[in-house]
Amino acid sequence: MPLTRRYHVPSALRLSATRIHADHARRLLDSGATLVDVRRRDDPALTLPGSIRIPPDEIPARLAELPRDTPIVLACT
Repeated sequence: MPLTRRYHVPSALRLSATRIHADHARRLLDSGATLVDVRRRDDPALTLPGSIRIPPDEIPARLAELPRDTPIVLACT
């Protein structure tokens, strides 16, 4: 198995991690924010409805898929 570089998801997208309450996340999503499901592919859980599934190790290569003009909510539950 080749070595992979591990990224801390929030720092891959912004300078500092910001945790928000679920109600705040829902309001952001209702206002048009993008939901990104960042669980790893080996996680057997289903993808969150309406989300883009991007495991943490894939974020740097897939940044072009993320909007630059709207908030992004990362979910890992």
